[in-house]
Amino acid sequence: MADRPIADLPDEITLTRDEAAVVLFALDVVDSAVSEPEEAEKVRRAVRLLTRKLWSELGDLLDDEGEG
Repeated sequence: MADRPIADLPDEITLTRDEAAVVLFALDVVDSAVSEPEEAEKVRRAVRLLTRKLWSELGDLLDDEGEG
């Protein structure tokens, strides 16, 4: 029983630009509220992932920023 997934998620989803903006703005709020470094890094990884998918050049810049 422990190996069963909580939910069957689709392999891919599609977000409109407005929906993606909602997710990114929410992650920005979470990022500013999280105090634990490990948790903050998880949020930043999510932001970089979404940004890279939406705007690859900007995602590359965020990747460079994360390495510094």
